Amino acid sequence: MTLRATYLLLVALGVVLFVFSIFSPLLSISELYIFTNTVSIYSALLTLLNEGEWLLFMVILIFAILLPSLKYMLLVISGVILNILLKYEYRMLEAVSRWAMLDVFVVALFVASIELKVFASAETHYGLYLFVAAVLLSIICLSLQKRLAVKLTV
Repeated sequence: MTLRATYLLLVALGVVLFVFSIFSPLLSISELYIFTNTVSIYSALLTLLNEGEWLLFMVILIFAILLPSLKYMLLVISGVILNILLKYEYRMLEAVSRWAMLDVFVVALFVASIELKVFASAETHYGLYLFVAAVLLSIICLSLQKRLAVKLTV
């Protein structure tokens, strides 16, 4: 399998994992061992929107959905039309990647803040692992894209 075919396969897998992670349960929050609420990125966004938490809604929408989506769109475009890969596209991908990593930090802070509460606990679910796998695949794809771009210019 060529490097380009591997790259395209990993990008496709990353897109699928990312889409599934948005709607899959990330974690369950239990309060006082009586009330349990299972949260996905999508359900968290709907809850924030319904409760009027516009700032938090926008932060999560931008950093957990829009920027990773933009990153994957750029990865797909660069994989399909690799022959005309431009330098600014790689720089743009790197910039988006730095900001897209903020979503992992937000999830980690959220879980940590819940675990610090005495009467609440959080249990992670497969959606969180799908999300982390999608982020890791996007990092691997960015590295492969850089190698492919260097091959084209040599």
